[in-house]
Amino acid sequence: MTDSGFTRRQRLTVLLMVAAIIVVFAMLAGLVVTSIQGWDSRSPAATLPFVSVVPAPTVPPSPTAADVPEEGIWSQVQAARLFDQIAHQVETLRGLAPRAEVPLSFLDGREMTALLRRLYAGHDPQTQWLPYTALGLFPNLSVSVEPRPVAGVYLPDQEQLYVATGPEASSADDQALLAHAYAHALQDQHFDLGAMDARATTTDATLAIQALVEGDATLLTALYRYEDLAVADWEHLVELILQAEQPGYGEEMDRSEAWARLQRFPYNEGRRFAAALFRDGGWQALNDAYTDPPRSTEQVLHPERYLDQRDAPPRVVVPDLGAVLGEGWTMLLQDTLGEFAAGLYLDAVLPEETAWQAADGWDGDTFVVWEHDDGSRVLVWRTIWDSTAEAAEFERALVALVPHQYVTAWPFEPPGDLVGRWWETDAGAVTISRAARYVTTVQAPDVNALANVVEDLP
Repeated sequence: MTDSGFTRRQRLTVLLMVAAIIVVFAMLAGLVVTSIQGWDSRSPAATLPFVSVVPAPTVPPSPTAADVPEEGIWSQVQAARLFDQIAHQVETLRGLAPRAEVPLSFLDGREMTALLRRLYAGHDPQTQWLPYTALGLFPNLSVSVEPRPVAGVYLPDQEQLYVATGPEASSADDQALLAHAYAHALQDQHFDLGAMDARATTTDATLAIQALVEGDATLLTALYRYEDLAVADWEHLVELILQAEQPGYGEEMDRSEAWARLQRFPYNEGRRFAAALFRDGGWQALNDAYTDPPRSTEQVLHPERYLDQRDAPPRVVVPDLGAVLGEGWTMLLQDTLGEFAAGLYLDAVLPEETAWQAADGWDGDTFVVWEHDDGSRVLVWRTIWDSTAEAAEFERALVALVPHQYVTAWPFEPPGDLVGRWWETDAGAVTISRAARYVTTVQAPDVNALANVVEDLP
């Protein structure tokens, strides 16, 4: 034993233990440093912001964050930032704040086209156009619906806005289309666009409400795009919005002047209607119009008849013709066409000024179509006018139309004690008559059927 109390062997054991402890700590320290360096080398220089993408119900789900390429993430980030700026400006201009966050889905061009194709596949344009087709305004044909490229679209039934990523949203025009789509989202949150559509029970009333909604949004889009309404390029803007909100229906429909006028009515005449309300009472006047919307295209075409002395179109009676027509006949349609449809009908043949002047003074109408099992039809269009003078003007316009509507039209005296102007045509027989403020036109497969129907009318 030594003075320290340890033997030589004990001191050696202690020294070995101390050395082992030092080696272990050194190894641990090296491992920690290596791990930190390795973690640093794997960390990105900057963290990408995460954008939540709401998958579209009718489009395959978006890929997970791990599967989205970096450029795809940045495209969505840039689109989201741009949309936030547009939305803020639209809210400020319109004076409407969103009541809830508007869900956004970011789709590339292929996904947007697939969404629109599925959306349009659920529409039945032939049924929607039936009043105009039966009246002879549109060609009776099968159409192919083709979506067009669009920067963004709001779908009220889904309460969701879809935004295209990439070059579709890069230009000033495309940003204006995003502003238009967001305007519809604000309208839906504040005024319930679905309920607005449900309130319209006729073709005329539906078109009038569309004019309010699209006119409001188009006026707002012009303020966003041009800042000053006095310098707005309305023709360009309406065409831009129309291409985004309406699909193509084929070359033959695209060549139809009546279809072109009908498509543009909510944007052109609707914008003028919205501008008249805005001049009268600012945005609040437009807000109020959603609780008491225009009831006819007459009120849209003549805003003073909405603002000054508002009246609802009277009910025009056309009796049930089932008993008169007999077996095999079914009522295909009963509707109100309105002043705009009357003007389109006359404008197809008559000079434009003459046609629209004759349509002015419309007060109400009922349009009824009966169809036989063999495909033949009976049409009754009974209209009422503000005065007997205006009724007589519309009657003269209808009479002037007949020789142009049919390949052959032979006038003859009305049978029995019936009145009016009568023609036998290559398509059957037709009559036009007036009683005070009422003007009635009837088409039937033959003279006997025509006489039976006319005798049953009030």
